[in-house]
Order: sequence, then C-alpha cells, then structure tokens
Amino acid sequence: MDLSQMAQHLPPGMKMPSEDHMKKAMEDVTHMSEALKPLPEDPNRTIPVNEVLLALATAPCMCRIIPADVPSKISELEEAMRAEKVDMDWVDKASGAARNHAIAMLWQINRQRAALKEKDADLDGPTAQHASVAVQLATKLLVQAQMYLPQYRWVHAILAVARTSALIANQLWSPDELEAQVLMAKILKNEGLRRPKLRLEAFCEPKEVMAGAQLRVKVALLRHHAGIDGDEPPPASSQDGIYEAYWLYVEGLKDEPKTPNSLLSAQPMVVKDLNAQTVEPSQECGFTAPDKAGTYRLAVHVLSTSVTGVDLAFECSFDVVEDDVPALDGDDDPPPLR
Repeated sequence: MDLSQMAQHLPPGMKMPSEDHMKKAMEDVTHMSEALKPLPEDPNRTIPVNEVLLALATAPCMCRIIPADVPSKISELEEAMRAEKVDMDWVDKASGAARNHAIAMLWQINRQRAALKEKDADLDGPTAQHASVAVQLATKLLVQAQMYLPQYRWVHAILAVARTSALIANQLWSPDELEAQVLMAKILKNEGLRRPKLRLEAFCEPKEVMAGAQLRVKVALLRHHAGIDGDEPPPASSQDGIYEAYWLYVEGLKDEPKTPNSLLSAQPMVVKDLNAQTVEPSQECGFTAPDKAGTYRLAVHVLSTSVTGVDLAFECSFDVVEDDVPALDGDDDPPPLR
C-alpha cells in the first residue's frame, strides 16, 4: 500500500496527515499485516488474541514512542501476573524493549482482576504511565488495522483484531471468564446500557441462482435485551446517537483447506433506538454468484469492538445452477420470423 492508497481510506472530513506521519503509519500497518497474514499451511485457522497482542507490542510505533530505557518496574508486573497464572508464554516471543511493552500492555488489561487491584493501586508513576501509553498505542494500531486489513480479505485476521479491540477498549483480559464478564456488565450499567443478548439469523436470497447473477445475504440481529432501565433512555456516548455498534463480516468458505476463505462484505450495524427488537445492515450485502455450478457456503459473523463477548457466527448457503436451456448449434441459424 502506498501513501496515496492510504489517503483514500481516510474517513470523510479527516485531513491528510503529513508525509512523514503517513510513512510511519504505513510502517505500522505493514507490520500488523505481516504479523497476521494467513499461514500457507493453515490459512483459515482462528488467530488467538495473544498473537494480536504480540504484533501490537512489537510494532514500530511502540519502540519509536516509548523510550527503551523507561524506568518502569516491569519485572514486578511480570511476577505479579505469573503468580495469578496469567498466560504469558507468548511474551517470551518478544525481546528487549518490545518484551517490556508486551508486559506493560498485558498488565493494563489484567489490572482489574481482584487479585491485582492492590498492586495496581501501588504502582509508581513511570510504571503506570508505561502501561497506560502502551494500551493507548495499541488502541491506535487496532483502529488502523480495522481500516486497512479488509482490503486484503483476510477474514480471520480481521476477526482477531475485532476480538482484541474489545478487550483493549475495556481493559479486560477475557470475554469468557466470569470475573471479566461481571466487570463488562458494570461498565455497561454505568453507561445506562444492558448487557447484549443477541441472536443472529441469515439466509441467501435467492437460494438458487444462475452463474454470474446477483444474490444477497439477508442478515438480522435479534436484540433480546431491548428496552431501557428507567423512564428515559440514557445519553448516547456517540454524537451520532449510537448506543450499540457491531461489525458484520460475510465470509466465503472454501472447500480446500489450504485455500484462504475470502471476505465478501464488511459493514457496521448500529443501534440508535434501545427499544429496537431487530438490527439490520444499513447496506445490502450483495455479490455476484460464481461461474461454476455447485453449493457454496458462507459464514456470517457479527462482533463488537467495544463490548467483550459479542462474537456470533451463522452459516448459510446458496446453489449455483446451470442454465438448462440448450445452446444453439453454431452452424444452424434460427428460422426467419414470418
């Protein structure tokens, strides 16, 4: 990707940064892309969050902005997390300053654990600042990755970035552990929001289609938590009046295990009315049917980059059928009209 291509992906109204700034941003984007690109031997594997965290910790901007000799007490953070059985095996894949940044970032998303709160409250200034800046930079890198990775159509890299974004945004360590789930619910309650309870439904329309014809994927997200607590809805945190935002990704599944699945659609699904029972994409998820007859499978994903644990998937399929009208023999002209 060159600078002009990066400029095309800027959101409306955002000014073009300086060339030097863009070059540095491109270094970070290239680094994240290389770190998360599909493996030739297993291109459709689920990428664990720890691999995304490692990519963030070793990104050029981490070492460029955070001094290598920052006087933070990283060893104390590492010791405290290991005592609580925090998974840190991946940290040893980094070295030097990058390893310190990995530990600092990992601390920031684990510090709300009950067993680590007292230690976090007693952190000295440089150590606390190191952890805070590491997470701020990680947030910036994840936003860049969300913008640029879809052009490569690497579905599982995109999904991994979305999952990691939710953890970083809330500074939580897991979408599944009960303690972290309780903390996520408290964060939402403080904003006047309910914990999402969602069901995803999807189907292809039409179910049978001619080769090269257009079809679409109909998607509905059912909100079983619809409603408000109180007489009036809480103020929306977004200027656009958005209370909930989800990302919809449509993945074309391949039968060959060494062929990467492809991203067919990526778009947001937003909630501006907390009483809404159903959310649908703002744009139609349409694409052209393949040329070859057969059954094709899709995986529809809905994730949140701001609420942990919202990670839904639904499979659907469509059939490409051959034209059963016999072709005219090239040597035989049709009879003239009378």
